[in-house]
Amino acid sequence: MSVVGPNHHTSGLPNSNPNAASVNQVSANGGSPNPSPPMRIFVQRDYRLGVAIRFVPEFPPELNGRIDQATYEFTLNQINAYFQDAENFDCNTFCESCLGFITANLVYFCRDTKYEKCLKRLSKFISEQNTRVYLPRGLQITDPVERGLRCIEIVILNDQTRSS
Repeated sequence: MSVVGPNHHTSGLPNSNPNAASVNQVSANGGSPNPSPPMRIFVQRDYRLGVAIRFVPEFPPELNGRIDQATYEFTLNQINAYFQDAENFDCNTFCESCLGFITANLVYFCRDTKYEKCLKRLSKFISEQNTRVYLPRGLQITDPVERGLRCIEIVILNDQTRSS
């Protein structure tokens, strides 16, 4: 797990001056500029069991007081279960691969693969978790597909611990 705060290596890039509010920052906050970017927590891949897509299930200390550990672990275990199901090779996957070979992969224009179906279910699950659990607590989980399956990003949208 890693945390990216306001002193990130991108702070020296153009338009990253915290005192210079961009048009988007001013309009998004009702006229008041947001001087510090939201803190981000990255849950890294877990390679202890090989290269299968799995994420480290331990609770980040930065989330203490924001969400309980059982809820976080449920979410992460479900995400890991979706990837385990997607990568599970069974008779259906075998037949799907054979059909793809016979039709020169043209069948994939008509139907999704088992892996794609699992990724869609995962995206729906993350969206539901954000709506029901995380957004009301000022957090947001980013779909790992959007990060190239390298990590799960948790954005702390409103940081009560920072002084304004």
